[in-house]
Amino acid sequence: MTCLKRLALSVGVLIGVTVAQNALASVVMSGTRVIYPASIREKALQLTSHDAYPNLVQIWVDKGDPASTPQTADAPFIASPQIFRMNPKAGQIVRLVYTGKDLPQDRESVFYINFMQMPALKAHDMDANKLMLTVSSRMKVFYRPESIAGNPQDITKSMTFKLQGSGSNLSVSAENNSGYHAVIREANLLVGGKPVNVAKAVMIAPYSNAQWPVKGANAGNQLRLTLVNDYGADVTTDLPLH
Repeated sequence: MTCLKRLALSVGVLIGVTVAQNALASVVMSGTRVIYPASIREKALQLTSHDAYPNLVQIWVDKGDPASTPQTADAPFIASPQIFRMNPKAGQIVRLVYTGKDLPQDRESVFYINFMQMPALKAHDMDANKLMLTVSSRMKVFYRPESIAGNPQDITKSMTFKLQGSGSNLSVSAENNSGYHAVIREANLLVGGKPVNVAKAVMIAPYSNAQWPVKGANAGNQLRLTLVNDYGADVTTDLPLH
């Protein structure tokens, strides 16, 4: 049984509430995503606590199940240490290690790293009636082989967009012909110079496509696409519709 689970069972009358929302986290990880090049042996991740009290932190990696737990996660990565105490206003380095399971070499594979924080209880709090808040945060991990063609910063050069249908059945067909994931903040049709949103907070996997319905008869000949790059920054480009 994990340390965090033993702690949760031992608190007795304490009420536990888990919130899966990064905005509430006071233990944060540097960056907005993890890029894991296949050529490295391990990736160092920096965590920082902004709390004035100690926390217990547990980390695990999953294949894409938001309801995963350390017991059910089956991604080919190990975080070390998996469970640790973070002192107030302190930092912690976690090593992320790829375990060597075969993955495609012509494209990225995506996984998700989770870290849950829980206030470290003092002995005199064990019998107290109080609300205990645990916060779970989640971040993408991109495993990136060296043999992928092209450059992730030029991904729009390998994407095509088509306006399909007519009238109330219009849609935008988005195709990603690269080996990288296209992480899209938002996509807007430009209609009469005004943006009409067709997609928001979506990701298109390598060598795959997506269909985005267009609300109303808003035909346009240009798409304003905002991608999120490796550094978490927004990159906006106007692209033609074919």
